[in-house]
Amino acid sequence: MKIVRRYLYIWSILSKKSFFVHLTRKLGFFVFLTGKILRFIFFILFLFFILKKTNGIGSYSKDQAILFFVVFNLISSLSQMFFRNVYTFRQSVVSGNFDLILSKPISPLFRVIFGGFDFIDLVTIPPLIFVLFYAARPLSPDFYQVILFVLLLLNGLFISFSLHTIIVSLSIITLEIDQMVMIYRDFETMARFPLEVYGKKVASFLTFFIPLGIMIAFPAKALMGLLSPQFIVVSIVFGFVFFFISIKFWNFALTKYTSASS
Repeated sequence: MKIVRRYLYIWSILSKKSFFVHLTRKLGFFVFLTGKILRFIFFILFLFFILKKTNGIGSYSKDQAILFFVVFNLISSLSQMFFRNVYTFRQSVVSGNFDLILSKPISPLFRVIFGGFDFIDLVTIPPLIFVLFYAARPLSPDFYQVILFVLLLLNGLFISFSLHTIIVSLSIITLEIDQMVMIYRDFETMARFPLEVYGKKVASFLTFFIPLGIMIAFPAKALMGLLSPQFIVVSIVFGFVFFFISIKFWNFALTKYTSASS
């Protein structure tokens, strides 16, 4: 618990620093905040047109399809909010600032992943939670389904952390991160809809190879009561195995890092 408290304290300091950096760039802060608000407005409009124009997607009803889309946006926003520092990590490697991170008496992975909390994304989270309640109400989930949803939502964020760990590891090896992040984001947007609409092969690829299905679709299915106990266990086990693999890959990437002083 002492270690947990220590890292929570460090995270709070890094978050405050990130907040003050946002405040010093008022124009950029305003532009990004406006963009987030507009994105949320378009999100609401998209839901409205789904309600108006369609009766469902694939084998899923209209209400179920909407829930998939809401859960996708919630997990995506939470991931960007907590892991925003990943998007600027390349500059630390190229400039040599990563040497300073490695010299600090804290986990460099923690510093790299959690070093830039995004307060702009924080603005969208409460409205998304409200929309989630609104979208789930017609499906009448019971208490057990809600608990499973929360559990698998946390597991989804755990998997997202592992994916971002792999991305920064590849950045150390290749010095490229922008393209990898964009590729990841492109794949992630495919999970806005039930993966079954892409066919069995693509759905399996997005579920287990790039585990967006486990990360996004499984929590939504759990809230609908459509996820079997076997898949619940598989998703939790997969989350831990994927985390273990990502940490191993991170440690391997560190052995390939060439210090700026070299």
